[in-house]
Amino acid sequence: MDDLELKEYLTQRILSFCDRWNVIENNIRTQHDAEEDTLKREFPEQEYHYAKRTDWFAILSERISPLFDEFCTEKRRVYGGKVRKSFGYPSKFNGCGEPLEVHVELKIKSRAEIYIKTNTSFDDEYLFVALKKSGDWLIDSYKKRRYGNEKWDLQIL
Repeated sequence: MDDLELKEYLTQRILSFCDRWNVIENNIRTQHDAEEDTLKREFPEQEYHYAKRTDWFAILSERISPLFDEFCTEKRRVYGGKVRKSFGYPSKFNGCGEPLEVHVELKIKSRAEIYIKTNTSFDDEYLFVALKKSGDWLIDSYKKRRYGNEKWDLQIL
């Protein structure tokens, strides 16, 4: 695979990871919100707070676990990783589905940086680090910045 093919492969791989994550997270958020709306209608104000709810974090963890197996390096992740305790709106990789720009820089034979600029209301930018491990390119970490800030913030994967 020449450099151009490798850059295209890495671009598609990272965008696929982001897209699949966003679909899962958005689906969980939609189901969570629907459940909350149902509980608000079914229970008076006091009882609403004590109503039994679905463990959405466990479901999210179960659904994203295969993404880590397929797309990410195996390393101890003190925070994040396969066990999640939060999901948000907008989704984690908001805007990556329709990026404004994507650039791939091959740092060395086994390391690449993939930059993604989005068209969100926050002007999100992402910088993924991919490492070649046993012949596979895997996401090791990523950074994010907003509103054109110069400083990248390391994110929890």
